[in-house]
Amino acid sequence: MITEFIETAGVVAYPLLLAAFLMLFIIFERTIVFILNYRTINKEQYLKAIEDFDESNLGDNILHNQKGIAAKIYYNTLKRNPQSREEFKLYLDAEEVDQLPELEKRLGFLNFIAQVAPTLGLLGTVSGMIKTFQVLGLGGNPEQMALGISEALFTTAAGLIISLPAAAFYHYFYAKIEKLHNQLNNLRLESESMLFKKEIEETTKKGLKKNELSA
Repeated sequence: MITEFIETAGVVAYPLLLAAFLMLFIIFERTIVFILNYRTINKEQYLKAIEDFDESNLGDNILHNQKGIAAKIYYNTLKRNPQSREEFKLYLDAEEVDQLPELEKRLGFLNFIAQVAPTLGLLGTVSGMIKTFQVLGLGGNPEQMALGISEALFTTAAGLIISLPAAAFYHYFYAKIEKLHNQLNNLRLESESMLFKKEIEETTKKGLKKNELSA
């Protein structure tokens, strides 16, 4: 089958086959990574686990036993025992920077494949049409003309067949990452408010007093 594809598509068949192989590999590998690491955040459960977090008994905490990157981020943050809101934000930022890229790996290359595959198909189309016109210039052998047109159409179709699933999975994976980002931001605000309620209230009071004095 691959041999027939190479014979029909010509030289462009090689980069198209490489693009197809890389696309399938990235989709399969990313799917496994998402299955192992991606979990939707149950906000109530996470807030309860954050509130009950005990550094002296880490093994029994829900965050320790929960699968997913979000649980790992909060477990590692709280394990460092932040003493202020500012420390909590810094530790949380550091963990997000460390953990979230695991979900984003190779997605940029998947997007590149989605964009370049139709161009490769178009290159094959141009190559096939050049061959067809060359045959026409030499008298127009019907069989050779058919081969040129076949190459032109075949490579275009191959480029689109590679591009469509690559683009679809790229947007699917990034939609899930965006959803997780939004859930993490929401959880961050509520957990900050819960853990450092007194500090936030004191900061707010100081700000109000400054405004009154300046007025």
